[in-house]
Amino acid sequence: MKTKIGFFVPLTLGLLTAFGPFITDFYLPLVPEMQTYFATSAAAVAMSLTAGMFGLAIGQVFIGPLSDKYGRRRLLIASMMLFALSSVGCMLSPDIVAFNVMRILQGLGGAGGVVLSKSISTDMFTGRELANFMGILGAINGITPVVAPIIGGTMTNFTSWRGVFALLLALGIVLTFCSMRLKETLPRAARSQKNILRTYGNLFMVFRNRRFTLSATAMMFTFFAFFAFISASPFIFQNVYGLSPFEFSLCFGLSSLMIGVGSALSTRFHHPNTALKWGAIDMLVAASLVAVCQWFRMPLAVLMPCYVYMLTSFGLMQPVATAIALDAERANAGAASAIFGAAGFVAGAIASPLVSVGDVMVSSAIVILIGAAGCLALTLPLCAAVKKEGLGTNK
Repeated sequence: MKTKIGFFVPLTLGLLTAFGPFITDFYLPLVPEMQTYFATSAAAVAMSLTAGMFGLAIGQVFIGPLSDKYGRRRLLIASMMLFALSSVGCMLSPDIVAFNVMRILQGLGGAGGVVLSKSISTDMFTGRELANFMGILGAINGITPVVAPIIGGTMTNFTSWRGVFALLLALGIVLTFCSMRLKETLPRAARSQKNILRTYGNLFMVFRNRRFTLSATAMMFTFFAFFAFISASPFIFQNVYGLSPFEFSLCFGLSSLMIGVGSALSTRFHHPNTALKWGAIDMLVAASLVAVCQWFRMPLAVLMPCYVYMLTSFGLMQPVATAIALDAERANAGAASAIFGAAGFVAGAIASPLVSVGDVMVSSAIVILIGAAGCLALTLPLCAAVKKEGLGTNK
């Protein structure tokens, strides 16, 4: 990359993009324990995952356009403060209903990190540079799904689920101070001069861009499959295969590590389009293997490599698809980042309760297959458009 930005900025932005894993993966090993603590059903606890993803989706739609009008930095700091305060609310929740409400607020706060980190990246880079920087963020981001469940699983040995949320509180405080050190990347002269209603109208304008729409909907299907895996994994690893919370966290972490590996590999292709196309093809192949393994309840030693293959494919696609979508709508970077990010978490909010319908091994496999097939169907025309027009054009 031509622009030298040091280590602090990519590390901070990489952590900010990781609020999906922060909000879900830290307490995944403790989901069965929380079901017992709140004396509720598995579906009610699973709704806490949906609540967090709902907050992440709605928050991005709300914050993204505002950042085009008022800048990135102040909104980012306010979002991190909300995340920290809602983490306290989660710790103090007396029942599952209050907990799920706090999870929505926690998602709203985390949404600022997700959407604004992408907008800030788009402010700083363009074209191939943006794709490469997204690959770097994806590689940093890929560490989080590995570390988060392992920490959560380890903490089960000496604390309750509240201890995990105390850790999230500490993380929110640290990222609040890190956000204060970031510089504003959207100068006043470049901000939207429209009134607030017209600013939010930009949310719908981005869908006029065919490349943005194809990229966003393709990744929506991919996240549909990805969050099906996340939501089903505690029950599959612990209830079906009998793993302990710590053993689950190791298996989940190994699988998730491959997201970062895939993201890092995406920068090694001669053209990002190649990474996108083969990532989508591999995703469907991997999803088919996962479905067969789960339907026939094959040994975990057979199923695990299929999960690894699937998540590597997911990581290979994500940075390129993000760069294509945001570069296509550079003039509305906040709105585009909001819609792109929200689409993934809306898919996750839909997928999470579906995997608990009936046999989790069968239902999650079906959801994963649907997501992978839909992604490939939309990725192929997107790749054709990028090949014809180039990565950095706004068509």
